[in-house]
Amino acid sequence: MGAAIEVTGLVKRYGDKVAVDGVSFTVPEGEAFGYVGPNGAGKTTTIRSMLGLVRPTAGTIRVLGRDVATDLSEVLADVGHLPGEFGLWPQLTGIECLEYLGDLQGRPPVRRQELCDRLELSSIDLRRQVRLYSRGMRQKIGLVQAFQHEPRVLVLDEPTEGLDPVMKERFAGLLDEHRRAGGTIFLSSHILSEVEQTTERVAVVKAGRIVVTRATADLTGERVRRCTLVLKKPVPAGELAIAGVSALEGDGWSYRFEFRGDMEPLMRRLGTFAVQEFSCEPEHLARMFFEIYGDAR
Repeated sequence: MGAAIEVTGLVKRYGDKVAVDGVSFTVPEGEAFGYVGPNGAGKTTTIRSMLGLVRPTAGTIRVLGRDVATDLSEVLADVGHLPGEFGLWPQLTGIECLEYLGDLQGRPPVRRQELCDRLELSSIDLRRQVRLYSRGMRQKIGLVQAFQHEPRVLVLDEPTEGLDPVMKERFAGLLDEHRRAGGTIFLSSHILSEVEQTTERVAVVKAGRIVVTRATADLTGERVRRCTLVLKKPVPAGELAIAGVSALEGDGWSYRFEFRGDMEPLMRRLGTFAVQEFSCEPEHLARMFFEIYGDAR
């Protein structure tokens, strides 16, 4: 498979402010790619540049082999986009918004009814004016319009904002189906667990630059785990001085500590103890990202 998204040397300046500073990355077809960073890091500007909504100061962007600068209408026909701040026309009904956005996409909305059913948008809901919608209802309209024309590439910015847990689960199912069908996903979200569960690779952005791009599985493997150990017979603290253990506290009968890395050596060591209880819970992925960001929050 070829590249679904190719960004090379992307720069975007607003006067003296550099919003994106030499960003380059490639997303192969069929991959789910995460793009994360603190507010103001340049994530949204990158997305807007990818979709022709802002003109880059420098650099090139290709989507499915087409140059965004010269073939934008063809690009947009193959892309489903949900912006982070999804605005609708308050005087229009939900179905009118979907029809208008469908016309702009240039492809028939072959999945519209199915998506409305799955996201619990009834015909009564769709006939109401958008000004009467809740935040979650507006987000559902946003999801339907992004998926309705069966795009090959999804570009999603904070896609679960305003959704309840049931709808978040259904959205996750839609993403999984899209990926299994060979579609490409570009996901930007501040919900790091969502990025972890959805993507195969993730780029971390800081001050307009990509500071690291890694396989999500590798990042997950580096997470800190908080562990609790209760023993039937006391063990000196020195017996737990093995690679990966830190912040060890305890009295011989019970210990609390942090663990990072491969669990197998730790489990072998614990197998030599008289263990009454042991638990080791992975910490939220946020900690790993904060370590990369440093003071950027």
